[in-house]
Amino acid sequence: MKNEDQKLSDFQPLSKPANDAKRQYCKECKKTGIRFDAKKLGYPMSYYKGGAIHNGKEDGCEGCYWYDPLEFKRHLEFKP
Repeated sequence: MKNEDQKLSDFQPLSKPANDAKRQYCKECKKTGIRFDAKKLGYPMSYYKGGAIHNGKEDGCEGCYWYDPLEFKRHLEFKP
């Protein structure tokens, strides 16, 4: 992505600890091909799209908690 093509909506506002965690988990995913499991953070589902194995394609991150934490939370099914 070129700087001149970037928009504010391309960025995620994350705290320093969250940004550091995302960087580390994404680095590990790229290395192993295994996506981060959001159940480790206490969520009732692991991914909202896809499975544990990264498909190696550009859209392989979609559905992972770290891809977009807010979008992930929108997909949660809350049960009273």
